[in-house]
Amino acid sequence: MLFFIRYIKQDVKNKNKIKRYLFISVKPEFANKIVSKEKSIELRKIRPHVIVGDYVIIYASSPLKSVVGFGIIKQIIETTPEQMWQKYHLLLGIDKIRFEGYYAGKEKSIGIEVENIRKVAPIHLDKLRAIDPNFHPPQVYRYVSNEDICKAISDYL
Repeated sequence: MLFFIRYIKQDVKNKNKIKRYLFISVKPEFANKIVSKEKSIELRKIRPHVIVGDYVIIYASSPLKSVVGFGIIKQIIETTPEQMWQKYHLLLGIDKIRFEGYYAGKEKSIGIEVENIRKVAPIHLDKLRAIDPNFHPPQVYRYVSNEDICKAISDYL
């Protein structure tokens, strides 16, 4: 987690560049594949409003209900499901049947490629709610600022 804190502190010092962090909910199976680097592209149906170099917070949904890792966005891939599978299937961490089921009837496929992944000791939902009682994990994703993250991390540590 120290690498992440270092980057956040650098961002906060640069007041002209307040970054937003993409907080994504991922099924535990896929969250574990991301933090173990078996999967580097997270699939979505809706394109997030982020840019290359922004940070990603990986939240494993129920039953884990914990932040399990952090990373940096390498690229956002927007293409057809067919092209996504053809070009990137080895990085998706999913079999073709599940992939096709996820994108059934869709014309567009979004991939969030993440690099510099760091696994962290799980930060459970209860700890996140101790920081912010109104916190609810996103269904898909949500955005938080680096100031919010700094407060959360400093309170957590």
